[in-house]
Amino acid sequence: MLKSTSNKVNTVAVIEVDGSHDECLLTQLFALKQAKKSILLICTQTLKDRNTQFESLVDEFSIIDSSLKHKTVVKHICNTLKSKKVELAIFNTAQGAKVRDVCLKMLFSKIKFFGIIHTTRKFEGSRTQRLINFKIKNYFLLSEFLFNKVTPPNGIHLAYFYPIRFPEFNTNKIKNDTLTVSIIGGVEKRRKDLEGFVKMVENTSSMNVKYIFIGKSDSKNEDVIALKTALTQKNLLKNVQLFDNFISQEEFDAYLQQTDLILPIVHPNTPSADQYFKNQISGAVNVGFGYKIPLLIHEGYDNVTELKERALFYNLDNFKAVLEDAKEKVSMIQQHMENDIELKNETQEKRYLNFLFSENN
Repeated sequence: MLKSTSNKVNTVAVIEVDGSHDECLLTQLFALKQAKKSILLICTQTLKDRNTQFESLVDEFSIIDSSLKHKTVVKHICNTLKSKKVELAIFNTAQGAKVRDVCLKMLFSKIKFFGIIHTTRKFEGSRTQRLINFKIKNYFLLSEFLFNKVTPPNGIHLAYFYPIRFPEFNTNKIKNDTLTVSIIGGVEKRRKDLEGFVKMVENTSSMNVKYIFIGKSDSKNEDVIALKTALTQKNLLKNVQLFDNFISQEEFDAYLQQTDLILPIVHPNTPSADQYFKNQISGAVNVGFGYKIPLLIHEGYDNVTELKERALFYNLDNFKAVLEDAKEKVSMIQQHMENDIELKNETQEKRYLNFLFSENN
């Protein structure tokens, strides 16, 4: 068993430099609160404003002014870490020039730094990441599959956890005869196989299936325009719900409460495959795990450890048949996910804390 240094640490800073990956923060903050740490969250005002539930968990906020120059932001973060007597700091997104410069300026500080790596490509020749590694020796990945697959650089220690705690709004689950398939985020060709998606909608057009992109899909965006055009030409736009406005967390939660399946639309040999299941895990996976909603995954990824027994697998030819059989299987998978110890918030938060406070790090 690893020895813990938890009692030696009082003040912990969680840093999100550019206001992204909100979905990873609540699990961390809740875990640190349970460990009775004083929590300093260094983030943008925008991130703070859209995550009102953080107020009850964070002891103090330090706001990054996004309009300031790069050097000023770096100086602000470094000065805050020193003045607040932080003993341990975690970069929620441990990449990029600002993180690099904070790490170099704090290189000889006694503050222990950790970070979350969202793509393992950062370990494959990134000069910026190599400089960050001078200070950060301990990283979290967001997938057991990637953890077992990646070989870290010399001197770097890895762990993984799933950020599966999401805000609760006590929204009632809505179940009806419609099979609701949700896609997390907006329309984006780089991350989602939109051509394949149109074929999937066409193949299931005779079924009572509704597809929802839960995220902003700007109506002026080229990818959104192309998808709408393709769907309209085939008289399929009525089967797909898009939003051209920002989706609040309460709305996000409400739509997930009526969702039967979550579809990442990641397919082999498309741009989406360059993003996911090779170097990183789609955020849709953790949403599915957190909400205990089964995933719809292309069978090309049935070797991914954490997807087994938590997903229905398809290919573009049998997609309709998979959905026709989905109703019965969804309830069985949901029950399995509800009982799965690995998908308990407590399991992930304990794993997170164990790595932070191991004497081996």
